Amino acid sequence: MRKAVIGMWKTEGQKVTWTHSFLHEILEAIPVNVESLIDVGCGKGIIGALVRIYRDASRLVGVDIFKPYLTFCKIHRLYDEIYRIDLRKNPLPFKSNEFEVATCIEVIEHIPKTNGDKLLKELERISKTVIMTTPAHSTPSKDYDNNPHRKHVSLWNQQDLQKRGYRVKGVGNYAIPIRNLPINFRHVSSRFPPFFQFLLAKKEDKG
Repeated sequence: MRKAVIGMWKTEGQKVTWTHSFLHEILEAIPVNVESLIDVGCGKGIIGALVRIYRDASRLVGVDIFKPYLTFCKIHRLYDEIYRIDLRKNPLPFKSNEFEVATCIEVIEHIPKTNGDKLLKELERISKTVIMTTPAHSTPSKDYDNNPHRKHVSLWNQQDLQKRGYRVKGVGNYAIPIRNLPINFRHVSSRFPPFFQFLLAKKEDKG
């Protein structure tokens, strides 16, 4: 039986003061009429908040391993259900196609690639649509909130994700040192993902 996270933990000392520059692109990837969504590696619940405000999902689930983040999400009621799960362990305790959408935002780089591959398979199993993001280039890990799980241990590229059937585009700021790139260059981001700091990938079950 799945066990929802209950209880309270201290949230003092959380220092994150930034957010992703491409949240609007993540939101655009989530269907307007989504009914159920699971946010895997939910952190402090930014995706939950976006879906609460801009979508009308009847079931919203958050998953993370870091207790203080789950406490924050619980206090602010960002999800209908929250679960503490180590994403390096499989399978996820949900039925096949239990959700319409699974999001996995800036998570997969924090686990070994073998585990990450298994995680993608699990996300594809439990949901009809998977939306994920990850850095397009090797970036140093930063220490936030005394979270021991923030270290970057794997790097995923455009080809890795396309082989799995994902449509991939570049998001965030430009990662190449070229000045005065035209703003409309973003319209071809799906053709040149490595030119950007992050990859946004989406896979839909066409069946």
